Amino acid sequence: MQLKHKSGRAKPRTLCATAAMFCLLLAGCQGPVVPYADSLSPYPQIHLTSYGLQGKIVVKEPIVSRVGGGQLDVVVPVRNLTDHTLYLQYQYAFLDSRGVMIEGRSGWMDLRLPPYAIAQAHFTSMTAAAANFDLDISRLH
Repeated sequence: MQLKHKSGRAKPRTLCATAAMFCLLLAGCQGPVVPYADSLSPYPQIHLTSYGLQGKIVVKEPIVSRVGGGQLDVVVPVRNLTDHTLYLQYQYAFLDSRGVMIEGRSGWMDLRLPPYAIAQAHFTSMTAAAANFDLDISRLH
């Protein structure tokens, strides 16, 4: 119910309150909610084999270099976002310039991540033919 002046018009205070309420309603309409983005998409070589790890770890940009006789050396920093220790495992494979696997797939290696800490998956190819890598990260079973 609006209070009106003798002239039949709404009071200025009521108009201000109505305008403020309208602005708040418009501000609340921001469109659809954006779905959770996959933070691993910039690094297609790295795969989480457990959906349960999503949101618990962050994989940072891999550091790739050549060492020794041209072997590919890879360091992948992994950060724990939780307040408890995570026990993970990883396995890797090296690929040649055409994307064909060389040297076979490694065995599973353990990776312990203390709360809120960063650990590294570190591996080096046996030959200089390695041009890229493929890494799987999983919970330790």
